[in-house]
Amino acid sequence: MYKTLARIEKQLAAVELDYLRKTYIATRPGLLDRATAIQAIPDFWSTVIDEAPAEIDQRIQPRDVPALSCLSGLDVERFEVTDADNGEPRSIKLTLTFKPNEWFLDDKIEKKFYWRMSHNGWSGLVSEPVTVRWKNGDRLTDGLLDLAVNLWKKEFDPDTQGCDLSSFQEYQTLVERIQRTPQDAVSFFAFLGFRGHRVSAEESAAAMEKARSMVDISKETEGSSEGSPSLPDSEIYPHGEEVAVALSEDLYPGATHYFTAAKERDAKVSDEELVSDSNDSNNSEESNAFNNHELERRPNKKMKIHA
Repeated sequence: MYKTLARIEKQLAAVELDYLRKTYIATRPGLLDRATAIQAIPDFWSTVIDEAPAEIDQRIQPRDVPALSCLSGLDVERFEVTDADNGEPRSIKLTLTFKPNEWFLDDKIEKKFYWRMSHNGWSGLVSEPVTVRWKNGDRLTDGLLDLAVNLWKKEFDPDTQGCDLSSFQEYQTLVERIQRTPQDAVSFFAFLGFRGHRVSAEESAAAMEKARSMVDISKETEGSSEGSPSLPDSEIYPHGEEVAVALSEDLYPGATHYFTAAKERDAKVSDEELVSDSNDSNNSEESNAFNNHELERRPNKKMKIHA
């Protein structure tokens, strides 16, 4: 019985992946056409960001808003998909395009997320911190992103690769900064420094091969009995996977819906303001008429003129 359930679950998972892959291939041309059309609509993406779902909206700090208002493009590419039948569709590349601004030297910032599986059964997105060329220093993340990049470079430096991370000054500096910074005060742009769990491509390939060979559901769950592992102390953006999924599976495909909703809301507010102004005007006229009537009934008083 358990083997039958395991086989069915694997079949369903394969169908879902196949559907995601085929949907991406089928919709990609239309989304690229949409990107071209959007270029003629001022502030399209900044308007969409205003309507972002909670997974994104709650991560945006007031200091992020001016920079996000310069967002002129957002693209999601499932870059490991080679055709409708091949490639990992859960890996994504986000490309953010900005109008000329006071923060970024480059007009495009790209970040890749790789879908991985660990030997203990965990699966999800991992990434690498993005090096951003700042115009006047890292004012948005208060240096967090640069510190994450520095540690990542140190970790993969041939001279220090394989060494204990906690022995690096870069690690200690970053962890101390993270501990001093409340999570609810971290800039949205620290998202560019998200790394996630440390699962290499080699470990993931071995884990997926092992999972494919298993048919006993009790064995499949044995490796993940410990639950999801904790993120490293040096992770600057623990919500990175959640935000990446919200951007790629909600905000990006539904951008036109969010834009339309924002415009309809603005139009409704404008109509309500017109009605409110009209009511205020009527009330003001009635008040003036009442005051004039009162003045007519009262004896004249000499007006005081202030020098």
